[in-house]
Amino acid sequence: MIKQQISTIIDPQFAGKRLDKVVVELFDGAYSRSRLSAWIRDGLVTIDGKAVMKPGHKLEKGKKLQLTVPEAEVPEPGSTLEPTIIYEDELLAVINKPAGLPMHANSVGDTQMCVSNWLVAKYGDNLPICQGKERPGIVHRLDKETSGVCIVSFDEEAFVHLQQQFAARTVEKEYHAIAYGVPRFKSDWIEKRLKADPRKPTRVTTTELTGPGTRDALSYWEVIEYFSDTCLLRIKPSTGRKHQIRVHLCSAELPIVGDPIYRAKNYGAGLLPEDSPLVTRTLLHAYRVQFTHPGTKDQVEFCVDYPQEMQNLLTHLRSTNV
Repeated sequence: MIKQQISTIIDPQFAGKRLDKVVVELFDGAYSRSRLSAWIRDGLVTIDGKAVMKPGHKLEKGKKLQLTVPEAEVPEPGSTLEPTIIYEDELLAVINKPAGLPMHANSVGDTQMCVSNWLVAKYGDNLPICQGKERPGIVHRLDKETSGVCIVSFDEEAFVHLQQQFAARTVEKEYHAIAYGVPRFKSDWIEKRLKADPRKPTRVTTTELTGPGTRDALSYWEVIEYFSDTCLLRIKPSTGRKHQIRVHLCSAELPIVGDPIYRAKNYGAGLLPEDSPLVTRTLLHAYRVQFTHPGTKDQVEFCVDYPQEMQNLLTHLRSTNV
Protein backbone atom coordinates (compact mmCIF):
# COMPACT_ATOMS: atom_id res chain seq x y z
CA MET A 1 0.00 0.00 0.00
CA ILE A 2 1.31 3.48 -0.84
CA LYS A 3 0.68 6.41 1.42
CA GLN A 4 2.19 9.16 -0.73
CA GLN A 5 4.90 9.96 -3.22
CA ILE A 6 7.10 13.03 -2.99
CA SER A 7 9.20 14.10 -5.96
CA THR A 8 11.59 16.92 -6.84
CA ILE A 9 14.25 17.87 -9.37
CA ILE A 10 17.82 17.93 -8.07
CA ASP A 11 19.14 21.51 -8.00
CA PRO A 12 22.79 22.26 -8.85
CA GLN A 13 23.53 22.96 -5.16
CA PHE A 14 22.96 19.27 -4.38
CA ALA A 15 25.04 17.87 -7.23
CA GLY A 16 27.78 15.55 -5.98
CA LYS A 17 26.33 15.24 -2.49
CA ARG A 18 25.18 12.10 -0.68
CA LEU A 19 21.62 10.99 -1.32
CA ASP A 20 20.76 10.38 2.36
CA LYS A 21 21.94 13.84 3.43
CA VAL A 22 20.14 15.60 0.62
CA VAL A 23 16.77 13.91 1.08
CA VAL A 24 16.67 15.05 4.72
CA GLU A 25 16.96 18.65 3.52
CA LEU A 26 14.76 18.24 0.46
CA PHE A 27 11.88 16.95 2.52
CA ASP A 28 12.22 19.64 5.19
CA GLY A 29 13.38 17.31 7.93
CA ALA A 30 10.01 15.55 7.96
CA TYR A 31 11.83 12.25 8.52
CA SER A 32 15.07 11.41 10.29
CA ARG A 33 18.20 10.55 8.32
CA SER A 34 18.17 7.00 9.71
CA ARG A 35 14.53 6.54 8.64
CA LEU A 36 15.24 7.86 5.13
CA SER A 37 18.38 5.71 4.85
CA ALA A 38 16.29 2.64 5.70
CA TRP A 39 13.78 3.56 3.00
CA ILE A 40 16.61 4.07 0.50
CA ARG A 41 17.96 0.59 1.27
CA ASP A 42 14.41 -0.77 0.85
CA GLY A 43 14.28 0.64 -2.68
CA LEU A 44 11.74 3.36 -1.94
CA VAL A 45 13.80 6.16 -3.49
CA THR A 46 14.16 6.40 -7.26
CA ILE A 47 16.19 8.66 -9.51
CA ASP A 48 14.76 9.07 -13.00
CA GLY A 49 12.53 6.08 -12.29
CA LYS A 50 15.30 3.70 -11.19
CA ALA A 51 15.63 2.56 -7.58
CA VAL A 52 18.81 3.74 -5.87
CA MET A 53 19.51 1.64 -2.77
CA LYS A 54 22.77 3.17 -1.55
CA PRO A 55 22.42 6.04 0.97
CA GLY A 56 25.86 7.30 -0.11
CA HIS A 57 24.92 7.60 -3.79
CA LYS A 58 26.21 10.88 -5.30
CA LEU A 59 23.49 12.98 -6.90
CA GLU A 60 23.48 14.64 -10.32
CA LYS A 61 21.72 17.91 -11.10
CA GLY A 62 18.54 17.83 -13.16
CA LYS A 63 17.65 14.29 -12.19
CA LYS A 64 14.15 13.55 -10.86
CA LEU A 65 14.20 12.17 -7.33
CA GLN A 66 11.10 10.46 -5.97
CA LEU A 67 10.43 9.14 -2.47
CA THR A 68 7.67 6.63 -1.83
CA VAL A 69 6.45 6.85 1.75
CA PRO A 70 5.07 3.46 2.86
CA GLU A 71 1.68 3.12 4.46
CA ALA A 72 1.80 2.42 8.17
CA GLU A 73 0.53 -0.94 9.36
CA VAL A 74 -2.71 -0.89 11.33
CA PRO A 75 -4.58 -3.72 13.06
CA GLU A 76 -7.14 -5.51 10.92
CA PRO A 77 -10.73 -4.65 11.90
CA GLY A 78 -11.98 -7.21 14.38
CA SER A 79 -8.50 -8.62 15.05
CA THR A 80 -7.13 -9.22 18.54
CA LEU A 81 -4.78 -6.22 18.15
CA GLU A 82 -7.47 -3.70 17.22
CA PRO A 83 -8.17 -1.22 20.06
CA THR A 84 -11.76 -0.92 21.23
CA ILE A 85 -13.33 2.51 21.65
CA ILE A 86 -15.02 2.79 25.05
CA TYR A 87 -15.99 6.45 24.82
CA GLU A 88 -15.58 9.15 22.17
CA ASP A 89 -16.49 12.82 21.70
CA GLU A 90 -15.05 15.76 19.75
CA LEU A 91 -12.18 16.26 22.21
CA LEU A 92 -11.01 12.82 23.24
CA ALA A 93 -11.53 9.09 23.22
CA VAL A 94 -11.00 6.41 25.83
CA ILE A 95 -9.83 3.12 24.35
CA ASN A 96 -9.11 -0.41 25.47
CA LYS A 97 -5.60 -1.21 24.25
CA PRO A 98 -4.91 -4.91 23.68
CA ALA A 99 -1.70 -6.51 24.89
CA GLY A 100 0.96 -6.78 22.21
CA LEU A 101 0.22 -3.41 20.59
CA PRO A 102 2.76 -0.60 21.23
CA MET A 103 1.38 2.84 22.03
CA HIS A 104 3.40 4.75 19.45
CA ALA A 105 6.04 4.58 16.75
CA ASN A 106 9.73 4.92 17.56
CA SER A 107 10.16 7.81 15.12
CA VAL A 108 8.28 9.73 12.44
CA GLY A 109 7.74 7.44 9.46
CA ASP A 110 7.99 4.24 11.51
CA THR A 111 5.37 1.98 9.93
CA GLN A 112 5.10 -0.56 12.75
CA MET A 113 1.63 -1.42 14.00
CA CYS A 114 0.83 0.78 17.02
CA VAL A 115 -1.91 2.86 18.59
CA SER A 116 -0.62 6.16 17.17
CA ASN A 117 -0.60 4.86 13.58
CA TRP A 118 -4.06 3.37 14.14
CA LEU A 119 -5.29 6.78 15.35
CA VAL A 120 -3.92 8.54 12.27
CA ALA A 121 -5.52 5.97 9.97
CA LYS A 122 -8.86 6.34 11.76
CA TYR A 123 -8.99 10.08 12.55
CA GLY A 124 -6.54 11.71 10.13
CA ASP A 125 -3.14 13.32 10.54
CA ASN A 126 -4.22 16.51 12.34
CA LEU A 127 -4.02 14.99 15.80
CA PRO A 128 -2.12 16.99 18.47
CA ILE A 129 1.57 16.13 18.74
CA CYS A 130 2.32 17.65 22.16
CA GLN A 131 4.23 14.47 23.13
CA GLY A 132 6.23 14.46 19.88
CA LYS A 133 5.60 14.03 16.16
CA GLU A 134 5.83 10.24 16.46
CA ARG A 135 3.06 10.20 19.11
CA PRO A 136 0.00 11.87 17.52
CA GLY A 137 -2.98 11.84 19.89
CA ILE A 138 -1.16 9.91 22.63
CA VAL A 139 -1.80 11.51 26.04
CA HIS A 140 -0.17 8.81 28.18
CA ARG A 141 1.27 5.39 27.51
CA LEU A 142 0.95 1.77 28.53
CA ASP A 143 3.68 -0.81 28.03
CA LYS A 144 3.33 -2.91 24.88
CA GLU A 145 2.25 -6.03 26.81
CA THR A 146 -0.05 -4.13 29.22
CA SER A 147 -3.70 -4.15 28.23
CA GLY A 148 -6.49 -1.84 29.26
CA VAL A 149 -7.86 1.65 29.42
CA CYS A 150 -6.03 4.71 28.12
CA ILE A 151 -6.87 8.21 26.91
CA VAL A 152 -6.19 9.77 23.50
CA SER A 153 -7.06 13.29 22.38
CA PHE A 154 -8.10 14.99 19.13
CA ASP A 155 -7.80 18.61 20.30
CA GLU A 156 -4.59 20.38 21.34
CA GLU A 157 -6.17 22.45 24.13
CA ALA A 158 -7.88 19.37 25.56
CA PHE A 159 -4.59 17.45 25.19
CA VAL A 160 -2.70 20.05 27.22
CA HIS A 161 -5.44 20.06 29.88
CA LEU A 162 -5.16 16.27 30.22
CA GLN A 163 -1.36 16.42 30.35
CA GLN A 164 -1.56 18.97 33.15
CA GLN A 165 -3.79 16.60 35.12
CA PHE A 166 -1.25 13.81 34.76
CA ALA A 167 1.56 16.18 35.76
CA ALA A 168 -0.41 17.29 38.82
CA ARG A 169 -1.11 13.62 39.66
CA THR A 170 -4.87 14.21 39.81
CA VAL A 171 -5.63 11.42 37.33
CA GLU A 172 -6.54 8.28 39.26
CA LYS A 173 -5.22 5.11 37.65
CA GLU A 174 -5.95 1.59 38.82
CA TYR A 175 -4.20 -1.49 37.50
CA HIS A 176 -4.85 -5.15 38.26
CA ALA A 177 -2.20 -7.86 38.03
CA ILE A 178 -1.77 -11.54 38.76
CA ALA A 179 1.48 -11.86 40.70
CA TYR A 180 3.59 -14.68 42.05
CA GLY A 181 3.85 -14.92 45.81
CA VAL A 182 1.52 -14.66 48.81
CA PRO A 183 2.26 -11.36 50.59
CA ARG A 184 2.25 -11.18 54.39
CA PHE A 185 0.31 -7.95 54.36
CA LYS A 186 -3.04 -7.11 52.79
CA SER A 187 -1.67 -3.88 51.33
CA ASP A 188 1.43 -1.71 51.27
CA TRP A 189 3.16 1.26 49.68
CA ILE A 190 6.32 0.95 47.59
CA GLU A 191 8.43 4.10 47.45
CA LYS A 192 11.61 3.37 45.53
CA ARG A 193 13.37 5.64 43.10
CA LEU A 194 14.00 4.35 39.59
CA LYS A 195 16.78 4.73 37.05
CA ALA A 196 17.82 3.16 33.78
CA ASP A 197 19.58 -0.16 34.28
CA PRO A 198 23.26 0.57 33.42
CA ARG A 199 23.69 -2.98 32.09
CA LYS A 200 20.55 -2.85 29.94
CA PRO A 201 19.50 0.77 29.30
CA THR A 202 16.07 -0.17 27.90
CA ARG A 203 15.19 -1.58 31.32
CA VAL A 204 14.65 0.08 34.69
CA THR A 205 15.94 -0.72 38.15
CA THR A 206 15.39 0.59 41.68
CA THR A 207 18.06 2.76 43.26
CA GLU A 208 18.96 4.42 46.55
CA LEU A 209 20.52 7.31 44.64
CA THR A 210 18.81 10.68 44.34
CA GLY A 211 20.94 12.44 41.74
CA PRO A 212 20.52 13.10 38.01
CA GLY A 213 19.08 10.18 36.06
CA THR A 214 16.93 8.99 38.96
CA ARG A 215 13.21 9.63 39.45
CA ASP A 216 10.90 9.33 42.40
CA ALA A 217 8.24 6.62 42.13
CA LEU A 218 5.38 5.70 44.44
CA SER A 219 2.98 2.76 44.12
CA TYR A 220 0.20 1.47 46.36
CA TRP A 221 -0.91 -2.16 46.13
CA GLU A 222 -3.50 -4.29 47.86
CA VAL A 223 -4.59 -7.90 47.56
CA ILE A 224 -7.93 -8.49 45.86
CA GLU A 225 -7.76 -12.28 46.03
CA TYR A 226 -5.33 -14.89 47.38
CA PHE A 227 -4.44 -18.19 45.70
CA SER A 228 -2.04 -20.93 46.75
CA ASP A 229 1.15 -19.46 45.21
CA THR A 230 -0.17 -16.37 43.47
CA CYS A 231 -2.47 -13.43 44.12
CA LEU A 232 -4.61 -10.91 42.30
CA LEU A 233 -3.48 -7.36 43.08
CA ARG A 234 -4.91 -3.88 42.72
CA ILE A 235 -2.21 -1.27 42.09
CA LYS A 236 -2.63 2.50 42.22
CA PRO A 237 0.53 4.28 41.09
CA SER A 238 0.90 7.89 42.22
CA THR A 239 3.62 8.49 39.65
CA GLY A 240 3.83 7.27 36.06
CA ARG A 241 7.40 6.16 35.46
CA LYS A 242 8.57 3.73 32.80
CA HIS A 243 7.93 0.11 33.91
CA GLN A 244 7.14 1.43 37.40
CA ILE A 245 4.55 -1.14 38.49
CA ARG A 246 6.51 -4.08 37.12
CA VAL A 247 9.77 -3.01 38.77
CA HIS A 248 8.17 -2.06 42.08
CA LEU A 249 6.26 -5.34 42.43
CA CYS A 250 9.34 -7.34 41.51
CA SER A 251 11.33 -5.49 44.18
CA ALA A 252 8.64 -6.49 46.69
CA GLU A 253 8.98 -10.18 45.73
CA LEU A 254 5.64 -10.01 43.88
CA PRO A 255 6.71 -10.30 40.23
CA ILE A 256 3.88 -10.25 37.69
CA VAL A 257 3.02 -13.56 36.05
CA GLY A 258 4.24 -13.65 32.45
CA ASP A 259 6.71 -10.78 32.75
CA PRO A 260 9.83 -11.91 30.83
CA ILE A 261 12.08 -9.18 32.26
CA TYR A 262 11.30 -8.29 35.87
CA ARG A 263 11.36 -11.55 37.84
CA ALA A 264 12.33 -12.04 41.46
CA LYS A 265 14.39 -14.98 42.67
CA ASN A 266 12.73 -18.41 42.59
CA TYR A 267 9.94 -17.17 40.31
CA GLY A 268 9.50 -17.64 36.60
CA ALA A 269 7.24 -18.85 33.85
CA GLY A 270 7.45 -22.44 35.10
CA LEU A 271 6.01 -21.76 38.55
CA LEU A 272 2.38 -22.21 37.51
CA PRO A 273 1.05 -25.78 37.58
CA GLU A 274 1.39 -27.70 34.33
CA ASP A 275 -2.37 -27.78 33.83
CA SER A 276 -2.65 -23.98 34.01
CA PRO A 277 -3.83 -22.06 30.92
CA LEU A 278 -1.01 -20.85 28.68
CA VAL A 279 0.34 -17.41 29.63
CA THR A 280 1.88 -15.54 26.70
CA ARG A 281 2.05 -12.00 28.09
CA THR A 282 2.64 -9.93 31.21
CA LEU A 283 -0.62 -10.16 33.17
CA LEU A 284 -0.87 -6.48 34.00
CA HIS A 285 -4.10 -4.70 33.07
CA ALA A 286 -5.05 -1.01 33.24
CA TYR A 287 -8.47 -1.54 34.79
CA ARG A 288 -9.74 1.95 35.57
CA VAL A 289 -8.99 5.64 34.93
CA GLN A 290 -10.66 8.70 36.43
CA PHE A 291 -10.02 12.27 35.32
CA THR A 292 -11.62 15.67 34.76
CA HIS A 293 -13.10 15.99 31.29
CA PRO A 294 -11.36 18.98 29.66
CA GLY A 295 -14.59 20.14 28.03
CA THR A 296 -17.33 19.59 30.60
CA LYS A 297 -15.01 19.79 33.66
CA ASP A 298 -16.94 16.82 35.10
CA GLN A 299 -15.20 13.93 36.82
CA VAL A 300 -15.45 10.91 34.52
CA GLU A 301 -14.47 7.29 35.13
CA PHE A 302 -13.98 4.37 32.76
CA CYS A 303 -13.31 0.70 33.51
CA VAL A 304 -12.30 -2.18 31.25
CA ASP A 305 -12.88 -5.86 32.02
CA TYR A 306 -9.97 -8.29 32.08
CA PRO A 307 -8.79 -9.70 28.74
CA GLN A 308 -9.58 -13.34 28.04
CA GLU A 309 -6.12 -14.71 28.87
CA MET A 310 -6.25 -13.11 32.31
CA GLN A 311 -9.80 -14.31 32.90
CA ASN A 312 -8.84 -17.86 31.91
CA LEU A 313 -6.01 -18.02 34.44
CA LEU A 314 -8.16 -16.54 37.21
CA THR A 315 -10.88 -19.11 36.54
CA HIS A 316 -8.29 -21.87 36.76
CA LEU A 317 -6.69 -20.50 39.94
CA ARG A 318 -10.08 -20.22 41.63
CA SER A 319 -11.03 -23.75 40.65
CA THR A 320 -7.83 -25.17 42.20
CA ASN A 321 -7.88 -22.91 45.27
CA VAL A 322 -10.35 -25.00 47.26
